Amino acid sequence: MHKTPVLATLLVNIFLFQTALSAYNLADSYSASNWFDSFLFYDQKDPTNGFVQYKNLATAAKSGLVAIDGSGDRAAVYMGVDHTTKDPSGRASVRISSKKSYNYGLFIFDIEHNPGSICGTWPAAWLLSDSGKWPVGGEIDIFEGANDDKDNKMTLHTTPGCLIEKTGFSGKVETSNCDVNAEGQGKNMGCGIQHPMRDGQSFGQGMNTIGGGVYATMWTRDDIRIYHFPRSLIPADIAAGKPDPNKWGMPVAKFAGGCKIDEHFHNLNIIFNTAFCGDWAGQAWNQSSTCMQKAPTCQQYVQNNPEVFKDAYWMVRSVKVYQQQDSKMMLMRRGLRDWLDRQRSVEASLQKRELGTWLKERVDKVQNTLWRKPEDRDQGRNGWKRAVQVLVEKR
Repeated sequence: MHKTPVLATLLVNIFLFQTALSAYNLADSYSASNWFDSFLFYDQKDPTNGFVQYKNLATAAKSGLVAIDGSGDRAAVYMGVDHTTKDPSGRASVRISSKKSYNYGLFIFDIEHNPGSICGTWPAAWLLSDSGKWPVGGEIDIFEGANDDKDNKMTLHTTPGCLIEKTGFSGKVETSNCDVNAEGQGKNMGCGIQHPMRDGQSFGQGMNTIGGGVYATMWTRDDIRIYHFPRSLIPADIAAGKPDPNKWGMPVAKFAGGCKIDEHFHNLNIIFNTAFCGDWAGQAWNQSSTCMQKAPTCQQYVQNNPEVFKDAYWMVRSVKVYQQQDSKMMLMRRGLRDWLDRQRSVEASLQKRELGTWLKERVDKVQNTLWRKPEDRDQGRNGWKRAVQVLVEKR
């Protein structure tokens, strides 16, 4: 029985439609021209128990903790720390959070200089939910390290029910359960992947010596991927403002597998901060042979050696957020998938109906021949109708 391939045609058209929509378009660009108008400065107690005093914008600007360096296309945002005083209450620093939150997107961080690889420091560039009930809504640590770390660590922090596979990326999995209270992992560790290039150029001073680079994070309903490009290897499509992750090869980290991304990540803000000591750098102090020789504790070292933190600063050229068309592409794709499922169901029903029609035509011919009398015909028809129903249901 010949049929017009209606569903196949629909599938082709939908594929072309999705492909046209899948291109990433610039949603927001944060740079020297609008940086301080686009971020909020946090000035409360550090939630990670650091030996740090976060300052508001006015205080940070007056103290020289923030500034614009350069001009025009070469302008960059400077965010540093106090490197002249010995304050027993903690070293002055900044922590900023974007006023806008996001659901899905491609986040491209162009970092020229970062504060890492200095004993006592704990710098990070990350995404955090605005839920206010950590880790509800999720946390994505894109760029992070502590003390004299030389290689970047990328981590997710979630509520229970999010695990990752160990394939599809070049980094090394350190922990695979993203739940901050997962058994068999340290508290609050989440699922972590270490940068694969153990050359010291993905974080800290090693990255600074090559002029920094780009970290790109792609967050979809299916997975979260992180790419790293040293300054000399930034793809032309990123430089041109038309990023195409399909051309970037394997990511350094990919968080996917036993995790429903939509359930664990929503309404994320962009954050930069430089903390000192605290829950990571402080607790890991004695794990670094270099740092532990400098002082008995992290806090003692940070308090009494301000001059060593002169280079503990961020120099950020830009953060650009790209989203698929109308910034609702993922929701549209979900709707298309549901519609496709309904179309398949309708087509299957039509095929059954066509079979039933074909059989009924032949049944009528046979029964008119076999049962001449009306009463016999009615009895026979009932039996045939049941046979046809069974055939259709089993098809």
